[in-house]
Amino acid sequence: MMAGQCEAAGFGVVPSGGCSDVVVIHSCAVTQPAEKEAFRLIRRLRRRVPPPFVVVTGCVTALHDAERFRREGADLVVAQADKERIAEAMRRLKVEGGKVEGKPPRPSGTPPQEGNQKATPYPLASTPLFFTTRGSVKVQDGCDFRCAYCIVPDTRGCAVSRPLAEILLDAEAVAKSHREIVLTGVNVATYCRPEATLVAMIRRVLALPEVGRLRLSSLEPGFAEKELADLMADEPRLCRMLHYPLQSGDDGVLNAMRRRYTVSAYCDALEYILSVVPAIGLGTDVITGFPGETEAAFENTRKTLERYPFSNIHVFPYSERPGTPAATFAGSVPVAVRRERAAVLSALAVEKRRAFARSWVGKSVEVLIERHGKDGTSKGWTSEYVEARLAGRLSIGELVTFTPISVEGETLAQSSSGRG
Repeated sequence: MMAGQCEAAGFGVVPSGGCSDVVVIHSCAVTQPAEKEAFRLIRRLRRRVPPPFVVVTGCVTALHDAERFRREGADLVVAQADKERIAEAMRRLKVEGGKVEGKPPRPSGTPPQEGNQKATPYPLASTPLFFTTRGSVKVQDGCDFRCAYCIVPDTRGCAVSRPLAEILLDAEAVAKSHREIVLTGVNVATYCRPEATLVAMIRRVLALPEVGRLRLSSLEPGFAEKELADLMADEPRLCRMLHYPLQSGDDGVLNAMRRRYTVSAYCDALEYILSVVPAIGLGTDVITGFPGETEAAFENTRKTLERYPFSNIHVFPYSERPGTPAATFAGSVPVAVRRERAAVLSALAVEKRRAFARSWVGKSVEVLIERHGKDGTSKGWTSEYVEARLAGRLSIGELVTFTPISVEGETLAQSSSGRG
């Protein structure tokens, strides 16, 4: 969205890491290491000769005042709440011809000038610009859940759903150049507008003739997962993949985390989903070593994961996030134990992902071609989010159907190399 706005405003946009006069850092605050990375990037950019004009936005800007970023070397700070008008905030950089004027290094200790030049505001609405095979459409922002370990509600604010009309306009525009669209947001499950529920909104997007394939980002338990499973069973263009965060398989830990479901409720929903879409790809997130997690509680988590055919398990050893309630909780688990437990679940994740991939051998799958391999093959992902490798250099962005005859590691293949 920001790249699309900047391009519409006359800036030339290059892929991340390319040479440019202006660099925008879209910061993340979900963990303390991510927050530190934003400041590290600012300092690294200041060492370039000549240094680029550094713009910082994103969640970290909600946790510190602008002066902190200026001390590190940022030239312009666009608050998280204002980033949807980033091109307008950068208007003072625009000169005749739509180019960016070169900027000499700022002398040490000289504060950046915010500038008061008058300029025509750039339009807020512009087609998002992607350098990826998939295109994303944001459907909501913010979260009201206040999980004990999460800083996101403090940086993103309360949950807000985008109007259906805006979503449909974005989806229609993105679908013209991308065969797969991902509906995304901070807490997509809570999408609700007077004109549409979550499932109704998804049906309207699928009704657009340009949409080739539609994928959902992570979906919190306890909302519309059963209705979505019904829709997946009926609509082949809706990817049969559901990322369904568990976080812990122990009720005591879930309660301490301030999650809004029990293990039994989570499992009941999974049982229904698997009964409707038996071959669905199931993803989940799990935290090990949360304060108060005993060995028995960890075993409950391991057994829950072992029980179901998860194909994509993200495992995170707990890390204290300053500013969250959990950072002050008693019962801290030693870091070494957190990592040991994470290693156990990560090994289980590899086993289950490989088993899920093997279950597709001999069956027809649809693959979105995303890149070419050095060996002359084409690679991409199935609807169920299994990696696949096909013979020949097929068109990037093409949706193709093939029948894999082998699995190499976790990748479906058209030929057998003896590895599996």
